[in-house]
Amino acid sequence: MQHRQIALDRRAVRGFACLLAMGIVGCGDPPPRTDAPRQESARPAANQSDGPARRAEPGPTRRREDADRPAVRRLASRPAAPRPAQARVVVPTVAEAKLRYPWARRRAGYESLAARFPAPAGFTRVPVKAGSYADWLRHLPMLSKGTAVRSYAGQILTGATAAARAVIDLDVGNRDLQQCMDTIMRIRGEYLWWQKKAGHTKFRYAGGRYFGWSQYARGIRPKRKGRRIVYKPGYRAGYGRKHFRRYLTFMFMMTGTMHNTREPNVKFADLAAGHFFIQPPPSPGDLGHAVVVLDVAKNAAGEVRALIGEGYTPAQDFHVTKAPGGSAWYRLSASTPVQTPQWSTPFKWTQFRRFRY
Repeated sequence: MQHRQIALDRRAVRGFACLLAMGIVGCGDPPPRTDAPRQESARPAANQSDGPARRAEPGPTRRREDADRPAVRRLASRPAAPRPAQARVVVPTVAEAKLRYPWARRRAGYESLAARFPAPAGFTRVPVKAGSYADWLRHLPMLSKGTAVRSYAGQILTGATAAARAVIDLDVGNRDLQQCMDTIMRIRGEYLWWQKKAGHTKFRYAGGRYFGWSQYARGIRPKRKGRRIVYKPGYRAGYGRKHFRRYLTFMFMMTGTMHNTREPNVKFADLAAGHFFIQPPPSPGDLGHAVVVLDVAKNAAGEVRALIGEGYTPAQDFHVTKAPGGSAWYRLSASTPVQTPQWSTPFKWTQFRRFRY
């Protein structure tokens, strides 16, 4: 009987050592009891709860060299941390694209900006609300790969073509009007037209005051009277798309980078598609420039990438610009100005804006 008790004690100690190696009991836990009768050390009853007594039961006899293996197996079998979910990008159908982007397009088929430029490796496009301005920009129609940038007169612009990663299928018109800031106003107006919110379309007129589509449609025009701007009625009214395009063209003639620097400033933390950088002319007679964010992607570390588009002078095709290094995706950070290929002066974050309307 004494030899049997000693054997039981040895099995208990071995089992406890195994449990300690597995992390089931700690160094401060009491050792398993061995003074109970042999029949009570067998498998517990079905209605016995999982408590300390069960945790302290001696396990099956193991070879000493196997004592450390369970802990290794537990670590190896632990499931990997889940990867962040990819934001679902819903591309409009061809029929939906015709309604979203109703201008006369050069390409017969439809390819969206998002389809042309997948998010960089390790990055995910930021979620955007369906029907939002950011969503509308994300699916702008693209011209075929390799399309050259052309001026309003149809001439191939070699410098702009070299600076572009792709050309967006947006008409320019046959006058030298739809340049940099004009293009940004154009796409904002087109979005509001599609959303049946054209009445909200307002841009700054010369002098800094807003002049909107609702005024133009009623036959009102801004006129300079001395040093003041007055709104004069009596012009032909019209509410259709043809008149809306005439309103946009009117604004292209009357405003530009100089007048839109007073739009609300945007912080880097609030960056979103549709916000734009703007530099006014340094002096009268010089050119200013403006570029617009078309899409944004981020990674798990919070790093930011963005697609940036521009029109330019002379009036030309709206295009996706090349980032430094040749990619379409710019690396953006709050401490670094943004350098675009055709404009020599980097854009500062103090020059980052959004439309008020």
